[in-house]
Amino acid sequence: MNLTSQIADPDSLLWKIAINDDKNAYRTLFDLFYQPLCVYARRYVDEHEAIEDFVQNVFVMLWENRKDLKIESSVRNYLLVSVKNQCLNYLKHEGYKQSYIEAYLSKSSNAGNYDELYLLTELQELLNEALSKLPETYRIIFEMSKLENKSNIEIAETLQIPLRSVERYKAKVMEALKKDLKDYLPLLLCFLN
Repeated sequence: MNLTSQIADPDSLLWKIAINDDKNAYRTLFDLFYQPLCVYARRYVDEHEAIEDFVQNVFVMLWENRKDLKIESSVRNYLLVSVKNQCLNYLKHEGYKQSYIEAYLSKSSNAGNYDELYLLTELQELLNEALSKLPETYRIIFEMSKLENKSNIEIAETLQIPLRSVERYKAKVMEALKKDLKDYLPLLLCFLN
């Protein structure tokens, strides 16, 4: 199960963008980070359109300033900080800064580090790891359902088990994945369907 066909090194993509004005490298970088950055921005702002604007603004600024960029860590960190700053500026402008600080502190004290960003390939690895912890029948049913788009009836017939068992196993798989993957399961399921 491969969610992305080819992933280039993001830092080398940035080099190609800055030195060669490589639009293909820019598009690859955009495709690689756009969706994960939108998920990351959702931790700060709940408005879908605003989130997309912030992430797009970051990529526009990256292109416009490509010759003058001085990134000291990595393009990944640069994008994270840029999106985070866009969100914080928006919250400040809208007068939500205090409620954000309280919510963020509450979340971070309860849920650990929120300054993480997972690319689709990394999410795939997390999914594979979570699935490997499950009984084989559960994993097979999940793969038949999500990867092969088989109905519950087709799965029951193929595995020669009752339809009710298929439904119960799928529910148990989703329960386990929700526990292991928390915030990223909805994003993963979007790409699996």
